Amino acid sequence: MSQAASPKKKGPRRRGPRRSKRINETSLQPSHEPQAPCPKRTRTTSPLPPPSAVSLPPPRQPLPPHRLILAPMVGGSELAFRLLARRHGAQLCYTPMIRSEEFAVPLLERHADDCPLVAHFSGNDPQTLLDAARQAERCRGVVAVDLNLGCPQRAARSGRFGAFLCDAADRALLLRIVSTLSRSLCVPLFCKAEDSQPQPSPPHPHPLPDRRFAAVPPRLTQIRLLDEIDETLAFAQQLQDAGCALLAVHGRYRGSATRRRDGPAHLEQVAAVVAEVKRAAGEQMPVLSNGNVRSAADLLSALAATGADGVMSAEGALDDPAIFAKAIAHAHAERSRLAAERRRAKALKAQRRDGRHLTEEEAAVVRGRKAAKATLAQIKAISSALPPPPSAAPPPPFALAEQYIGLVEEHPPPGGAAALLSHAVFHLRRLCRTPLAEFGLLADLEACKSLAACADVIRRCRAFAEGSEAFQGRRRPP
Repeated sequence: MSQAASPKKKGPRRRGPRRSKRINETSLQPSHEPQAPCPKRTRTTSPLPPPSAVSLPPPRQPLPPHRLILAPMVGGSELAFRLLARRHGAQLCYTPMIRSEEFAVPLLERHADDCPLVAHFSGNDPQTLLDAARQAERCRGVVAVDLNLGCPQRAARSGRFGAFLCDAADRALLLRIVSTLSRSLCVPLFCKAEDSQPQPSPPHPHPLPDRRFAAVPPRLTQIRLLDEIDETLAFAQQLQDAGCALLAVHGRYRGSATRRRDGPAHLEQVAAVVAEVKRAAGEQMPVLSNGNVRSAADLLSALAATGADGVMSAEGALDDPAIFAKAIAHAHAERSRLAAERRRAKALKAQRRDGRHLTEEEAAVVRGRKAAKATLAQIKAISSALPPPPSAAPPPPFALAEQYIGLVEEHPPPGGAAALLSHAVFHLRRLCRTPLAEFGLLADLEACKSLAACADVIRRCRAFAEGSEAFQGRRRPP
C-alpha cells in the first residue's frame, strides 16, 4: 500500500470543523423535491411582528431605480402616458390605483417598454390583496407591488381603504396586511400615502361606464402626515417593521373628504421622516418625497431639501412629461457649473496669495468656495443615481402632445373608445392648456368625438401659435 493511502499515519481528526464542513456540503446538494418560488416565514398573531419575523423571503428581487418617479394617478398614469414619461426620463412608473377586489390582469396594460412598473392596489382585506398581488407579480415588467395608504376621497372613506385605513382603530389590520404581503410575495412591497389632489377640472362630456377607468383628476397615494410629527415617525417605523420595502411620504395632511388640500407640502416634515428612517434602518428602506413639484428645478430642490432617495411627480408631469429629462439635464449642468466655479475660486485664491488684487466679483467667488463645495457634494450625490443627460433638447408642449396622441392610439386604455377619448382630452388639455386657452380652443377640444378630432384641434392650435395659420379672433392673454 502506498504512503498516500495510509490514513492512520495522519494526526487526530478535528471533528468539530470536519463535521461542520460535512453539514455545509450536504446543505448545498441540489434537492429533487419541488421548491416553492417564495417560501413563507412563520406567521405570527401579533399585530406588529418584529422585523426579524417578516424579513423579505428569498428569492428577493432588488429594488428598481427610484430617483425620478411618475406617481400613480387615476385616469392619468395609464400605459400611453407612462411610455411618454419613460421616453423623457422617468425611471420608475406606477399604474393607476386598482381596487384589489376588482383586479384583472388586463388592467395592468403591460408592454415590453413599460418596465420597471409598480402595480398599485387599494383594499382592506389581506387575502384579497394577496390574491391580486400574486397575479400582478407574475406579469411582465412588474417589479413591485404598492399599497394605497392615503386616498382621501369619499369612496376611500366608505370603502375603508387609503388614508382611512391608517387610523388608530385600523392600525392592527393595516400592519397585518403589510406583513402578509411582504412575507408572501416575490417582489418588494411599497407603501405610500395619498398625495395632494389636483384642482378639480371641468367635467368633460364623455362619461365612462366603469369607475375603474374614470379620467377624474389624478390621485396619488403616499402616506400623508398624521396630526403630530411623532405619530408620523412612529407610523413609518411600524410600516418598516411590518415588512415595507420602500416608503413614499407626501408632506400634506389628510384633510377632509371635501377639502383635500391644506396648502403647500411640508417638506421639512418629510425630511424628518427621512432622517428618522435612516437613523433606525440605515439604507434598508428607501424613502421617497412627494409634493411641491411643478418644475424640473422643484424635483431637484425636493431631493436636496428632504434627503430622500427619490422624488415623485404627478401634476408637474401632467403639465410637462419631459420634467424628468429636464431635471436630469439640469442636475448634470449644475454639477459642471459648480465644479468650474470651484476651480476658478481655487485659481483666484492662488493669485491673491501671489499679490494680485481681486475685483469685488472675484473676491465673492473666493468667499463662496466653501458653499460651492457643499452644494457640489450634494448635487453629486443626487446626479450619481441619474442617467446621463439627454443628447437632444426636451420637446415643446405641442411635440409632447403629438407624441401622446400616437402612443394612445397605439396603446388605448381599457374601457373602449369612451375611455380612450376621455384620457386623450384630459392629457391634451393639460399638455397644451396655455395655448388652447389663448386661442379659445379648450371648448373645441372638450367637444371632440374622436381621437382624430382631438389631433386636429392640437394641429390648429400649433399653427396659430407658430403663425403658419392666421388666427381670426381675439387672443386671450396666457
